Parts: sequence; C-alpha cells; structure tokens
Amino acid sequence: MKTRFFLQLIILSTAAAFSHAATQVDFYATESSSQDTGMIQMTTDHFYSQFQTIDGYIVIDHRKDHFSMEEATSNISFYAEIQESPEGGWICTLNAIKAAENKNVSSTKKYESYYMILLDAKPSLENLLSNLSGNSKVSVSQPEQKDNHEDERHTDIEILAGTWAGEEFIDKILILRSGKGVIIYKNGAIMNVSVSIDGSSVHIIQTGRSNASYFPELPRAAALKNAASAPPVEWNLVLTAGGSLEGSKQTLIQNGNSPSEVKKGTVNVVWQRRK
Repeated sequence: MKTRFFLQLIILSTAAAFSHAATQVDFYATESSSQDTGMIQMTTDHFYSQFQTIDGYIVIDHRKDHFSMEEATSNISFYAEIQESPEGGWICTLNAIKAAENKNVSSTKKYESYYMILLDAKPSLENLLSNLSGNSKVSVSQPEQKDNHEDERHTDIEILAGTWAGEEFIDKILILRSGKGVIIYKNGAIMNVSVSIDGSSVHIIQTGRSNASYFPELPRAAALKNAASAPPVEWNLVLTAGGSLEGSKQTLIQNGNSPSEVKKGTVNVVWQRRK
C-alpha cells in the first residue's frame, strides 16, 4: 500500500510540475476579410494543430472567439490575420501578446500561394514565440550555392509540382518544387510531407507527428488509440507514361475483423494531376 501511495504521489507531482512549467496560450480566431471562409477556417485549424506540437506550451482553444485586449488574460494570446494581396498572393500576420507584461510581437510575411502559409506554419510559430521571449531569430539570406545534383533534383521535382488527387479520403495533394508538400484530407486534417524522386520512382513521406485524422479508413477509436505510435505514412509511386502517379501507400490498416486492432499494411493508390 505504501509503495502504491508513493508511486501515485510521484506521478501527481510530476504532472503538476509539468503543468506549472508549460506556458499557456489562448488561441483565438483568425481575422480576415477574405470570402474564402472555408480556407481561412482550415488554416486556423492547421495553426492550432501545429501549435499543439510545440513543446513547452499548453494551447487553450478560443477559435470561436476574436481577440480583445480588454479580455486578455495572463496567458499568451495568439491570433493570425490573413488577407488577400492586391498584387496577388496572401499576406499573413501572426500576433502574440503578453498583456500582463505589456509585450506584443508580430510577424508578417507575403506568400505566393495559400498553401505556402500551411507549409510555413510551424517554423513561423516557433520564430514568433522566440521573439516574444526575447530570443529573436534573425533570418539572414545567404547566396544560393547549387551543385549540378541539386539542379537536377529541382528539375525532376518540377515535373511533379502541382495539385494531385485520387484517394477516397484525401481532398488534394500539393507538391512544391522545393521537395515539400501538403496533403489535405476531406476531414480537414493537413499533413506535411517531403518528396524525393529518383528517375521515375517517387517517394513521399509524412513529416511531423501523427494524429488520428491521418487514418480516416480506420474506426475512430482505433485511430485514436494507435496514432501516437504510428510510423510515418509513406507513398512509393511511379510516374507513368500517361502522367499519373501509381504505386503503394504504407499506413495503418485493420488487423482482420477486429475494430480496435491495427497493423502496418500496404494499399494500392493512383494519383491524377488536377487541372
């Protein structure tokens, strides 16, 4: 009994210490005059999910509320502003406020496409928080030094760059010439991926942590139970003469008829370029 009591005490003390050490963030709705409310909401949700993956912070959901300085708490207050640029593209401003300490930092970037905002979400958040804490990160542009292999790689990726579709539970796949990509699920989840190509073979792999929404094929309970320990989702594809990407996807699949048991498995996929 005594041993059990002390174990419980240690667990509770550890949890309390972690909670005390973590910084709380009030996450508010995005400010925007854009008519594309679905895209704005998707981006807000993506910022929210990316914020949750940053160590040392507890994110409190205020996505239904707009930030007001009068209602600011002692926590960090965060909200984004996204507007369409008159010259084309998008302007995104991230704001972090510590009202109790009279601190207010913001970061504004212009993006050529909306999906670039999604790709840049986590590093932009990390940089904003660093600036708020006084550990400013200054980006210094360095002259690009490319060798022939890098030029060849970019040329190959350019063949794939664009928007693709084809899987039942995926709305669209965006591949950029930088070798990065975004997969947008029909359930609203957004997965960042890296893309590499060798001849006609294309390898795409998930970057960042998994969440249950990356496995819409599974029963929800099974996805929630296994997402945290799941290996990255991978695609091994071939660019065909007809222009499609065909091959296999390695992901979690149901293990037999059990609704809760899963295993790593392979499914066949075909992607077609969207026009």
